[in-house]
Amino acid sequence: MASAGTLGFDRSADIVVVGFGCAGLAAAITAWRAGAEVLVLEKEPADAHTPSTRMSGGMMMATTDVGKATAYLDRCAGGMVPRDVSEAWARRATGLIDWLLEIAPELNLARVGGAEHPEFEGSDAFGVYQPGGAKTRLDLNGKAGVFLWEKLAQNFHAKTGVPVLWDSPADRLIRADDGRIVGVETTDGRRIGARKGVILTCGGYLHNARMKRDYLRTWPVYFYGNPGNTGDGVRMAQEVGADLWHMNQMIGRAIGNFQLEDGSDLPVILFLNPPGYVITDRYGKRFADESAQANLLHGFYYHLLAYDPATGETPRNPCYWFFDEKRRKAGMLTLPSVGAHAVGIYTWSADNSAEVARGWIAKGSTIAEAAAAAGVADPAAAQAEVEAYNRACREGSPDPFGRPAETMVPVEEGPFYCVKLYPGGSNTTGGPRRNARAQILDTRGQPIPGLYAAGELGQATGMLYPSDGSNLSEGFCFGQIAAEAALADNGAAA
Repeated sequence: MASAGTLGFDRSADIVVVGFGCAGLAAAITAWRAGAEVLVLEKEPADAHTPSTRMSGGMMMATTDVGKATAYLDRCAGGMVPRDVSEAWARRATGLIDWLLEIAPELNLARVGGAEHPEFEGSDAFGVYQPGGAKTRLDLNGKAGVFLWEKLAQNFHAKTGVPVLWDSPADRLIRADDGRIVGVETTDGRRIGARKGVILTCGGYLHNARMKRDYLRTWPVYFYGNPGNTGDGVRMAQEVGADLWHMNQMIGRAIGNFQLEDGSDLPVILFLNPPGYVITDRYGKRFADESAQANLLHGFYYHLLAYDPATGETPRNPCYWFFDEKRRKAGMLTLPSVGAHAVGIYTWSADNSAEVARGWIAKGSTIAEAAAAAGVADPAAAQAEVEAYNRACREGSPDPFGRPAETMVPVEEGPFYCVKLYPGGSNTTGGPRRNARAQILDTRGQPIPGLYAAGELGQATGMLYPSDGSNLSEGFCFGQIAAEAALADNGAAA
């Protein structure tokens, strides 16, 4: 095997972590606690660091019973993740809350929910936790993700002394003659040696248009997670022979996407509630129970993937959300605690008036006028559909799509509004295939020596999102697993 000197490294460490979000932090802390020398490479500069953890709702999924939790995760995966990988996650998640509080006791984590699919076997073994306490909510206006990340990062820097090389995008993996991954090269040509392993925690491909078009099931698709997640880890892993898995999957919702003055996209999570909403396709026809989207569940986006082979169209991408003046005045159409708003990329107006003025929210004196302004192909059909919905609300008729009666509130107080909704969400989940020890596997199913991954990059989720907080849970859990495996595979830390 070539030596570090032969390979010409500028600096080296036992463990090199690529990406500083929840998974990278977990990997770095775990390796440091084991006595390893650790170095973190972060693509973004320190003063513009927007990890998905910080942009999230700050929730963590944890488990209480390994067997039950494994069964539930396996059901949610739908055959896309091996059961032993789900078991590794379930096992590690039993101690996740204690692990987080040991790092940052001031998080004051409190249980706020449970599994997203309570009808599945094992769902009772899940809890969702979020930073709690009056002080957190008062000081941070509910921005639990910002609070979570700031407290974890502060404790990480203060306690570990692990260096983070900011503004250092990883460009390629360095491989020794025997096939082992022994380092990382940055875009500016620095060569960083890894004596015991490289752990990729650099996120998915949510902001890589080509990859989204190639791999996801519809187009266009937009995500409100970290703008720095552009598929770098997928490309680097492929270059050294990694296999890929569930590249067509994502953590999905219907979301908004708007154009800023500089022409860039602003993907935004949208919040339909309180009731008084209708969603139609581009021809003005309803197609599903909208309350799933209103309650921010993660299955509604599957309805948006429909493709019409006769016309070559995706008639529900975009789809169109109709509401009235009462809803406009009820509060922001977005959640200020999540995404771009949470990290200061854009500040949404409290009454949505600025976004109406920008043209992001189409307006009309009738539903048909709002539909025409938004680009619906058949505004008259949209008018008729909303009128039929309103009649059902007033008469108490069963909804043809099974929408709960308590959500059937008329859309009738003009003026009226319409917003385009696209498939998207928080993140993609595809990436290099990995096993239960977070080792990245090649196309023959064998571990690539010295290479590991955690977090959104090849995330261990499949068809259904298990619960709120699953993204962060997976990153924290597999970050720990990856560091432990790297050290075990390559000898104890010096």
